[in-house]
Amino acid sequence: MSNVGTWIQDVAASWVMTHLSTSPLIISLLSFSGSLPVLFFSIPSGYFSDLGHRRKILLFAQLGMFFAAGLLAYLVWQERVTELSLLLLSLLMGIGFALTNPAFQSVLTDLVPNGMHAQAVLVYYMGINITRVLGPTVGGGVLSAFGPSTAFLLNSISFLGLILFFWKWPVQENLEAKKHLRLTPEDWLPLFSLHNLKLWMEIFCVTFFASSLWALYPTRGRIELALSSWQYGGLLGSLGLGACVSAFLSDRIMQPHHTQKSLAGSYLVYAFGIFLLALAPNFYFMAAGMFLGGVGWLVLSTLMNMSSRQITGASQLKATMLGVFLAVFYAGMALGAVSWGALARLSQTSHALIAAAAGLSLIGLYKAFKEFSK
Repeated sequence: MSNVGTWIQDVAASWVMTHLSTSPLIISLLSFSGSLPVLFFSIPSGYFSDLGHRRKILLFAQLGMFFAAGLLAYLVWQERVTELSLLLLSLLMGIGFALTNPAFQSVLTDLVPNGMHAQAVLVYYMGINITRVLGPTVGGGVLSAFGPSTAFLLNSISFLGLILFFWKWPVQENLEAKKHLRLTPEDWLPLFSLHNLKLWMEIFCVTFFASSLWALYPTRGRIELALSSWQYGGLLGSLGLGACVSAFLSDRIMQPHHTQKSLAGSYLVYAFGIFLLALAPNFYFMAAGMFLGGVGWLVLSTLMNMSSRQITGASQLKATMLGVFLAVFYAGMALGAVSWGALARLSQTSHALIAAAAGLSLIGLYKAFKEFSK
């Protein structure tokens, strides 16, 4: 339910920003402000989670997002929202997300046996993407019927369930054992070893190019194609639907021994989705591009997450490793968003999207050639 609220807010925030500004750079800063905090807060959050403070981190982050969404609802209702206030509150929401994610994802290791971690991660991403279908559709309806202030209010209310859940949830912190935690060089080695730098570099480069879709679809849809609120919400719904299709085919395309080939394929499918987005003359072509983007997005995000989990080995810093993964992942997203927004402002949105699609295609083709030539 909270994820539904988050996607409703995403639709409403980009809708409001396109009314406040028509600059692709300013609009892309909305994606940038939501991604940037992960770069700075996810690793500390993961580390303190490993020290046994997951419940405190989760409650603090959810309360922060509850108040930020509520304040945004009030400002929009009073017609006092500005570009700066929208970006700042989106930044606060991003900080809450950055603090929540490593702690929340590390709980998977407590909920299921080791052999089921891959399935648990897939179910986690399925939950996100099922709500990515429902949330934007509901968000488009709420925007059309009640306006954006109601959308922000619904998101604020949606955090109350999680706050209550984390307050009552018997998370096994085992603080006494954590007080005597002794970290060795072997615990830290997997985080920043030279061997794993290739993985971090690949994740950064892929998300840098992939961020173009998230940063520029509001400009393409709302300003250049003048979509209605229902159609605009349907774009993220199409992306979520594509992700659900990937999830249902996961037994075939996400087998452990095919990880690298599946990643290469997901890069190419996602790149084709960006290309369609760039040239789309109407809503239907744009929805098709978002659908393909969703197909590729679920595969690449799930397999990258699993690759990061697997390299921790026997390290005690499981949540910290997830924090590093998220920092690298969203560093690419944040820097990519502002870069593609700037390029779109200097040239055209379609040109920026085509350049991003070409870059991601090259990575996919290189990876595919490397894997199939073995």
